[in-house]
Amino acid sequence: MDDRDVQAFLDRQDPGLLGVLGTTTPDGAPRVVPLWFRYDGTAVHVWTTETRHWVRHIKRDPRFAFSVQEAAPPYAGVIMHGHAEVTTGDDDEISEEIRRITRRYIPAAEVEPYIASWPQLRTIVTLRPDRVKAWSRGY
Repeated sequence: MDDRDVQAFLDRQDPGLLGVLGTTTPDGAPRVVPLWFRYDGTAVHVWTTETRHWVRHIKRDPRFAFSVQEAAPPYAGVIMHGHAEVTTGDDDEISEEIRRITRRYIPAAEVEPYIASWPQLRTIVTLRPDRVKAWSRGY
């Protein structure tokens, strides 16, 4: 896959296309978590709360690994490595990013009620990849 293929793959409106974020625990053990995400062509954005264990891991050590892969043949995926930053607040920019992420996964009419049901989630984690590797057909 070239850069355009990576963008098209990550832009798909497929509720089953989750990202898997890898961080390290304080003792150095790997930790992974499946997540909703949005890719803007240069970074991955994730909606969460500051109290999640993996957010605390990123604040301590901002390095990450992130993968997105199809669940059905012929299989394709993208793997990223880089550094993350955490932003929390109630400003319009964060609110709009939350909407963009949520629209990828649920019907438009359900977006606002869904977001309203999670008022404690006011954090966006931005994953800035240094390396991106794409694969298809299992290779």
